[in-house]
Amino acid sequence: MVPEGAHAGFDEERDALLAPAAPVYSDDDGPADGEGLPLCKSFMHLHLGVRADAMPPDLPPQWTVVNSWDVPIDAPGNVIVVSVPSILDPSLAPEGHHVLHAYVPATEPYSEWEGLNRNSAEYRAKKAEAAEVLWRAVERQIPDVRERATVTMVGTPLTHERFLRRDAGTYGPFLRATDGQLPGPKLSACDGLLCCGDSTFPGIGMPAVAASGMLAAHSILSVRQHLQNLDKLKLPPK
Repeated sequence: MVPEGAHAGFDEERDALLAPAAPVYSDDDGPADGEGLPLCKSFMHLHLGVRADAMPPDLPPQWTVVNSWDVPIDAPGNVIVVSVPSILDPSLAPEGHHVLHAYVPATEPYSEWEGLNRNSAEYRAKKAEAAEVLWRAVERQIPDVRERATVTMVGTPLTHERFLRRDAGTYGPFLRATDGQLPGPKLSACDGLLCCGDSTFPGIGMPAVAASGMLAAHSILSVRQHLQNLDKLKLPPK
């Protein structure tokens, strides 16, 4: 990398590319001047491998638990989503087992975890305590799941930060529909450089990020090529 000050042209291009569009902040603590883009909170995850004989025969592939309607819907630990995708696709788990994922949908404050040593007893105890709300949501449908689980993995905001390289373990930038729209792929000051990901339109989440990549690709295709690609995406007739 060319060091700063070695070439004026490189310095100018670097400043244009790396300059942030706006400051970001997390956990509802915005800057004093009110400027900036808020970040969504983080997650708690519970990943389980469970013996299939532990599952009720009428178990749904997904359910949502709302612990209280007397607090905000996005209060930490209030809403838990549980999925058992191997009910729909048995190839996702070894024979005789199911995979299960329970999580809070981007409502876990990073500030509660910031600075903790991931190898410490304090962290392990806090992780076990925070996972209790997830276990209880699973137990709504599978009461003896703790005894039946053969694999247990708990993820925290620090897990998100480390393995997904997400600042403050965030889900991504938070932008209300009434506050405008994230930029499209041609947001760079560099000619020919297109951007995609959850800081561009249409925003956060795997489907949206995949769509942003398609928008970037379609920005360099002709209208004819674009239409040909849309034809390829048509679902086959039933």
